[in-house]
Amino acid sequence: MSKTRLRAAQDLLPRCGRIADIGAGDGALALSLARSGEQIRVVATEVSAEPFARLARACAAAPLVEVRLGDGLAPLRGEVFNAIALLGMGARTILEILRNAHEQPNALFVLGPMQHAPTLRAGVGALGLRIVDERLVLERGRLYELIAAHQGEAAPLSWLDQQIGPVLRTTRPPGFSDLCRKRIVPLSARLMGAAPDQREDLLRKIRSIEEACDGPQAV
Repeated sequence: MSKTRLRAAQDLLPRCGRIADIGAGDGALALSLARSGEQIRVVATEVSAEPFARLARACAAAPLVEVRLGDGLAPLRGEVFNAIALLGMGARTILEILRNAHEQPNALFVLGPMQHAPTLRAGVGALGLRIVDERLVLERGRLYELIAAHQGEAAPLSWLDQQIGPVLRTTRPPGFSDLCRKRIVPLSARLMGAAPDQREDLLRKIRSIEEACDGPQAV
């Protein structure tokens, strides 16, 4: 994970308590969290033997990081965590893991899909999680959306909020206009050859994104 996305993820995570990094890879996030203060305890997991061995080697000298082998949230079962990070995965993989989110009812879930963030937002709501914060990272011409959610009652997300994020729509961070354009491109492509009723719906969706994109953005 790049330093930019690492900082964005840490910005969404709490500064103390027990934090789990699921599918921790090279341990970059877990190690960075452990270095940030003695009030943090980190559990880093991997799902199979070879990645787990690499993770264990990377974290061997970090006493505040415990490494565990297991799938999804299973290695955390029976324990309470303040926050759980699921980064660098596909949206559908994240949603599959979140089917067991009820096992951690008090945890903040920080999600960093590699792609298909609209699918993730829609699925998060269907699983009873509420989006409470978001970040947008522009890195080497590619956009990454990070989403923080926890258990809680929330109205179903509108199509527009699924596409560009309910928090991002408000904060309008740098790169927000690029995100809007990214969502408009496939809609515009579908206009060619679309039936009249489909064309009207596509134009309505494009206009809604364009209107959301108008206005000053954060610097």
